[in-house]
Amino acid sequence: QNTGFLSDFVLAFEGLFSRIFYLGPLREYPKPSYIWGGERPSDVGRRGEGAVSALLAARAEGLKSPRLVKERRFHKPIEERILEWLQEMELIHSFSLQPIAENRKYYEFRVKKSKTSSEVLITDIGFGVSQILPVLVLCYYVPEHSIILLEQPEIHLHPKVQADLADVFIDVVKERNVQIILESHSEHLLRRLQRRIAEEHIPAEMTALYFCSMEDGA
Repeated sequence: QNTGFLSDFVLAFEGLFSRIFYLGPLREYPKPSYIWGGERPSDVGRRGEGAVSALLAARAEGLKSPRLVKERRFHKPIEERILEWLQEMELIHSFSLQPIAENRKYYEFRVKKSKTSSEVLITDIGFGVSQILPVLVLCYYVPEHSIILLEQPEIHLHPKVQADLADVFIDVVKERNVQIILESHSEHLLRRLQRRIAEEHIPAEMTALYFCSMEDGA
C-alpha cells in the first residue's frame, strides 16, 4: 500500500548517480605514449588514466566548452580551454596530442614549457602537468549539470597553481552549471576561493565550506 512512488524514486536515484563523476587523490604517472581506439569514455577514470582518451574523444566529437565573453556566448574546443588554464597557471606554453604514426592507435602528449623551448614528452617535464590534467579534463568533459567529486586535487602542485584551481572551479560552476564537491588540505585554494567570494566573482550562496576536526576521538 502507498508504494507507487517507489519506481519514481528508483529512477530519480539512478538519475542522480549517473550524473556523479569521481577523481581520486593519486593520479597515474605520465606515459611516453597513450592508446586510444576511438572509444568515448564516460569520465577520466578514478586515477585519471582516461584523461588523454577523453581529450581525443572530445576532439573527435567536436565537443566544445561554452564561454561567456562580452555578453555573448560562443564555444571553444575543450583542448583550447584547458590550454588557457595551463598557460594561466604558468605551467606550459603549449601542448600537442598526435598519433606517433599515421593510422596508429598510439598517441604522444608533447609539451613546450616556453615559446622558445623544445617540444618534449609529458614524461620529460615537471610532475604537476600530468597531475592537474585529469582535473581540468574532467571539469570540461562531463555533461553540464553533473556532480564532480574530487579528493585533494592540489597534490603535487605549486602553491600558485593550487590557488588558481579555485578559479578553475568557479569558472566550471558558473559556465557549465556543474556542482563540485572537493576535499582539500590546501590553504592556498581556500584563501583564493574566499577572496573571489569577497570580490563577488561568485556569490557566497553558491559555495559552502565545511571544516572537520577530531574531538574526543570522533
